[in-house]
Amino acid sequence: MNTYLWLDCENETASATLNRELCRMLSSPRFRKRHGRYPVIFLCIGTPKIPGDCLGPCLGSLLSKYTDFCVMGTLSAPVHAGNLKKIKARLRRDFPHSIIIAIDAAIGTAGQMGYITLRRGPLKPGLGLGKKLPPIGHIQITGVFQEMYGSHAQKQMENYCLCLFKGLSSLFTADL
Repeated sequence: MNTYLWLDCENETASATLNRELCRMLSSPRFRKRHGRYPVIFLCIGTPKIPGDCLGPCLGSLLSKYTDFCVMGTLSAPVHAGNLKKIKARLRRDFPHSIIIAIDAAIGTAGQMGYITLRRGPLKPGLGLGKKLPPIGHIQITGVFQEMYGSHAQKQMENYCLCLFKGLSSLFTADL
């Protein structure tokens, strides 16, 4: 998959589609050969201080509380621009063969708002804000926001969180 898979969070099949496509990626011969017996790590990026950028930590907190996944980036221990390089070095040192699924909020247009994207390849956090942060991960998932502040961003984050949690939490029952 060289392009983004766009999933409308309002569509009732979005969570199931996310789960199916992510399972397909993780089950592919490419990933099985390189990472087959190592744990999948969810790297949930963002800061709880900004409503539109707390998608990663909120989802990370849900995943770490209700699943057995290895999760980095929660509300109490967020992964953000200030510590991303250190976290990346730790992942290379402690989990050199694991698949990293990087999850973050992204800024998009009004027409893209309300969508979740799934793509193979590293995530480039901070790109929409002009930050120069290191790319990270093997698979990326983003929730697209039009703005990062305000009550609308908070409501959208809650919708994304629920949709992503449904799609990701059932992964641990999938036969990978």
